[in-house]
Amino acid sequence: MSSSFHTGQRLSFESQLCTVRYIGEVKGTKGEWLGVEWDDSTRGKHSGEHNGTKYFECKVPGAGSFVRPNRPHDVPNTFLQGLKEKYIANLEASGIPKPIIFGTKAAEEVGFDKISKKFSELDTLRSVILDYMKINVCDDDLEEISATCANARELNLSCNLFEDFEQVTKICFSLPKVESLTINGNRFAKVQIAEKYAHGFSKIKTLKAEDLRSTWAELFELVDSFTNVVDLSLAVGDLQKLAPTIKPQISELRIANRLESICLEEHAIETLIDLEDLQRLPCLRRLLLARNKIRTVYSTAANSNADDKLCFPSVTFLDVSNNQIDDWKFLDDIRTAFPKLESLRIGQNPLYNNGSSGGMFQITVGRLHHNVTTLNFSVIKSAERADAELFYISTIVKELSEKPVEQEADILSRHTRWQELQSLHGEQTINRDSSQKPKDALASRLIEVEVSRGSKTLLKKFPRNVTIGKLSGLIGRLFGANPLDISLYLIEDGIGENGVRETMLVDELRELDYYVVDANAKLAVRDK
Repeated sequence: MSSSFHTGQRLSFESQLCTVRYIGEVKGTKGEWLGVEWDDSTRGKHSGEHNGTKYFECKVPGAGSFVRPNRPHDVPNTFLQGLKEKYIANLEASGIPKPIIFGTKAAEEVGFDKISKKFSELDTLRSVILDYMKINVCDDDLEEISATCANARELNLSCNLFEDFEQVTKICFSLPKVESLTINGNRFAKVQIAEKYAHGFSKIKTLKAEDLRSTWAELFELVDSFTNVVDLSLAVGDLQKLAPTIKPQISELRIANRLESICLEEHAIETLIDLEDLQRLPCLRRLLLARNKIRTVYSTAANSNADDKLCFPSVTFLDVSNNQIDDWKFLDDIRTAFPKLESLRIGQNPLYNNGSSGGMFQITVGRLHHNVTTLNFSVIKSAERADAELFYISTIVKELSEKPVEQEADILSRHTRWQELQSLHGEQTINRDSSQKPKDALASRLIEVEVSRGSKTLLKKFPRNVTIGKLSGLIGRLFGANPLDISLYLIEDGIGENGVRETMLVDELRELDYYVVDANAKLAVRDK
C-alpha cells in the first residue's frame, strides 16, 4: 500500500485537501500510517508528533494528523476532467432545469436544449474557474485544451492537488488568450519548469499566488517564471520584511520594471521601512498592505529623521487598513514617503478606535497632502478639505494656547503641516495672555451650550471637562430621551461651503473642550 504514496503527495479526503509529510509506522500502534498536513489547519490534531516522538514537520503548527493508507481518498482529475466535471457533468448543479415528467413521457422545459448546449460549448468561456476541482496534472493532449478553452482570458486553479508547478505551466502554455492566473492555496513541491514551456507565462498580466506556504526563495523562483506580470498578489503568509538583508529581492525579478500593483496582505510586516526594496520599482502605483502588523513607517524616531528617508515615487494608492497604527505621526511620515499619493485606506486601526468619526476624518484629511483626493473610498471634496484643515488648525491653536511658549517647538514638531496650513488659511494668533481670559475661575471652567432638539431649545452651562458620554446622559434627561437613542452634533456657524459645519460627537471618552475652544457652543440632538 505504501508504494502508492510518496512524501509531498497531494491528497483529498472528502474534498478536504492535505499534503503527505510522512509514511511509516507510529510507535505503539500496528501497521503503517500517513502523516498529513491539512490545508485547513483547524482539521489538524497535532504538529507531527505522537507520544513525544516527532515524525514530521508542519508548515502551520497544529495542522497535522495521521490517517491510514487504506482510507479512501478522492480520485484526482486532469485539467480537462476537472473542466468537464464542473461545466458539463454537473449541469444540474449549474442550474440547468430538469425535464418535466408527465406520466411516463418526458417533456423538456423551453430552452433546455439551448442552455445545455451553451454549457457544453466550453470554447465560449472567458473565465475558467476550477478551484477545488482536485486537479493534479495537465492532460497530454495540449491541442485539445487549446481548442476547448480557446477564448479563456482568466484561469483560476486555486486549491487543487498540483505538486509540480510545470503542470500549471503546460496548461497556460495551451491557452492562447489567458491573461490572468490565480493559483492561490496550492502546495507546490517543485517549482522549476522546462524551458520549452517557459513562454507559456508570457501572456499573463495578472498573477495571484496567495497562501502557497512556500519559502521566500521558492516563491521568488516561481514568480520569476513570469515575464510580463504587472499586477502581483503574494498575500497570506509570514513575510516580515523586504529589507536588503532578504535575498533575493523583489527588485531583482524579471518583472520588476513592469510591476504596477503589489498585494502583500495578511503577512507579518511591522513597519513600512521593512519594504524599502519596493522603492526600486519604477512603475509601482498600488501597494496593498491590509491586515499586517504595521504600526509605524520607520522602526525608530532616528530613522524618520535620517537623510535616506523612504520614498515611493510613483505610488498613488496605499491600503494600510486593519493594521496596528496608533499614532498620528504615521500620517506625517507617509506624506513624505508617498509624495504622489492620491488614495488612502487606513480604517480599522487603533488610531481610530476611540475617536469620533467626524473629528478623526477631519484630522486625517488635515494631516494629508492635497494630492490625496480619496480617503477610505470616500472622495474628499474641496469644501470638506478646507473644513478639515480649519478644524485641524483649531486643535493645534487650542493645544498651543494652553501650553507655555517654551513648549511651542515641541508641539509643532508633532504637527508638521502647521506652516503650510498657515500659508493656506492665514497666520493664526495664539492667545496665552491670562488677562484676556475670564477672571472668574469657575466661569472659565464652564461652557455655555445652546442645545436644540426639534423645536425645543435650552441654554445650559456644562463643565469643560465633562465627557461626551456623560454629556449625552445629562442632555438626554433634559429632553426626556434615552441617551442610547440620541446623537450629539456640534454646530459651528460661518464655516464651510454652506456656512455651517456639523461634527458628530461619538467619542464618549473625549471631554467637551476637545471640540469646543470658546466659552459658548451650539449642540443639536438627533435620534439615531
